[in-house]
Amino acid sequence: MASMHYFPQTQDASLAHAQRMGSMDEFAASVAHEVRQPLAAIALNADAALRWLDHDPPRLDEARAALALVASAGSHASAVLRSVHGLACKAPGSHDHFVADDAVQDLLPLLRAPLQRHAIHLETQLAPGRPLLHADPVQFRQVILNLLMNAIEALPGTSGRPRTVLLSSQLDGGVQHFSIADNGAGIAPQAAGRLYQALYSSKPDGMGMGLAICRRIVDAHGGRLWHAPGAPHGSVFHFTLPAL
Repeated sequence: MASMHYFPQTQDASLAHAQRMGSMDEFAASVAHEVRQPLAAIALNADAALRWLDHDPPRLDEARAALALVASAGSHASAVLRSVHGLACKAPGSHDHFVADDAVQDLLPLLRAPLQRHAIHLETQLAPGRPLLHADPVQFRQVILNLLMNAIEALPGTSGRPRTVLLSSQLDGGVQHFSIADNGAGIAPQAAGRLYQALYSSKPDGMGMGLAICRRIVDAHGGRLWHAPGAPHGSVFHFTLPAL
C-alpha cells in the first residue's frame, strides 16, 4: 500500500488564504453595513402602512405613501448591493451626469426616522444653479448616506444645545465640494488616524465599514475625502467629486 505524505501549507499559501478570508470578512461587513439603513426604512414604513390600513376607515392615501417609501428603499438596497459587489471586484462605477440636489432628496426619507427619534435638525445648503455631477449616482448616495448617518449617530449623547446636521456644497471650478457638519462631541484624537480603515470603528456597535467605503468610492472618482474639527463643536467631513 502506497504511503501518504502530508505536506504543511506553505507560508505563501497561508498568507493567500488569510487574505481571502480577510476580503470575505470585509465584503460581508460591507454588505451588512450598506443595506442596514434601507432595510430599517422598509420595516418602518411597512409597519406604518399596516397601521394606516387598520384605521376605520382605512387611511389609503397615507398607506400608499408609506408603501411608496418601501418600494423606494427596496430599490435603493438592491442598487447598493450591486454597487458593493462592484467595489469588491474593483469594477468601474456607472458614471452619469446628475444633479446632487435630486439625489439628496431621494435619500431624505431613509433618514426621517433617526432624525425624528433623536430630535435632530437636518439642514441642506447645496450649490446654487443645480450643477451637474459626473459620478456614479448610486455610489454618490452611498457616500452621502454614510456620512449623514455618522453625523446623526454622533449626536444622541449631546445635551445642552440643539442637535444639528448641515449638508452643504459649493462649486469650485471643475469639482463640487461637499461638507457634512455635526455639533456633537467630535472625534477622539486616538481614533482620528484610523477612521478610514476597514473593520475599525470608534463606536461600540459600529461595523467599521462606512468611512472605508466612502473613501474607496471617492478615490475611485478622482476626488478626496477628509475630516476636520467643527467650530465650536463636533466634526466636519469633506469630500470632492468632479462636476460640470
